[in-house]
Amino acid sequence: MIYLDHAATVSLCPEALEAMLPFLTEQYGNPSALYESGRRARQALAGARNSLAETLGCLPEELYFTSGGTEANNWALLAMAEAARERGDKPFLIATEIEHHAVLETLRYGKQAGLLDYALLPVSREGRTDLTAAEALLEKRPALVSCMGANNETGTLQPLRELLATCRERNIPLHSDLVQVYGQLPLGELLGEELPDLFSVSAHKFGGPKGVGFLYIRRGLKVGALLHGGAQERGRRAGTENVAGIVGMAAAAQAAHAALTKRGEKKRRLSELFFALLREGIPGLRQNGSAVKRLPGHLNLCFPGISAELLLILLDQAGIAASAGAACASGALEPSHVLLAMGCSEREARSSLRFSFGWENTEEEVREAAAIVIDRANKLKEDAAP
Repeated sequence: MIYLDHAATVSLCPEALEAMLPFLTEQYGNPSALYESGRRARQALAGARNSLAETLGCLPEELYFTSGGTEANNWALLAMAEAARERGDKPFLIATEIEHHAVLETLRYGKQAGLLDYALLPVSREGRTDLTAAEALLEKRPALVSCMGANNETGTLQPLRELLATCRERNIPLHSDLVQVYGQLPLGELLGEELPDLFSVSAHKFGGPKGVGFLYIRRGLKVGALLHGGAQERGRRAGTENVAGIVGMAAAAQAAHAALTKRGEKKRRLSELFFALLREGIPGLRQNGSAVKRLPGHLNLCFPGISAELLLILLDQAGIAASAGAACASGALEPSHVLLAMGCSEREARSSLRFSFGWENTEEEVREAAAIVIDRANKLKEDAAP
């Protein structure tokens, strides 16, 4: 199989597996226990927290372990709405139209449950957040603004540095879903020297295990507990910690950050080669999203006149893994909300596929995959011709 869906997930890196194995076998103690195996597990958690904080330049106590990005997003949005209610303020939140479903569905749930109200910011044809519209909505004094770092479908980078500065001027907290960015791109390129007030990360996007992530909460920010029970995560997220997963996440993060530049350059080179080959062989092919301000390994391509669903099936049969959009929505028949928000027609959205490259991919794989995509796409176009 030629795997070109690294935006959905990547393989567990060797460093993560090696770090996890002891805690999946002989070191199985509960971190809350007072005896030796419990102390070792607790020390491992502290070490992982310190290691992750090192990659971010933040305080270890600002990181709270979760089951992944979805949980972290839910926590950030609902807790900030609750904090606004407790202050007597209106729980009004702002997000962008192209957020991951983990953000959008949380907002919809919150509104239906009477917990919050919200508004969505439009994006440009390139998929970048409209900062003018953001400034206008900020006059409503929202309890939180949520803007992802890079879109999971198009890879388009968002103007986080500018938005963060605007929010700081007004003392409005900013949350960012950085699931697609952390471990893929130096955060300084996107944010400058400051971190958002809250941000979400998921380990399986950068070589860690599935089912683990973290939420960064700036020190001093009032954020209520996610889960109630024990005193884990300083009383904010009860439940026995996933020690092996957390240790693996930290090891994967260190490995990813040690090779950020090298891996990023390779992924960009491979994605550019792939796109160049496809443009030569498929008339009318075009890229969705920014060609410049994007993650190095992401390509979202529109194949005019071709059903993306049918093309995806043919590619799967040929041993190529790609995606028609967000992994968690891959079974849905609805067109991408991201592409529609960018101004694409429903037909264009249904003719678009995402290819995302990893540092393990080779030039030979890219050339082979491009030849297969060209062949299958042109055959579908011929079959559809009157």
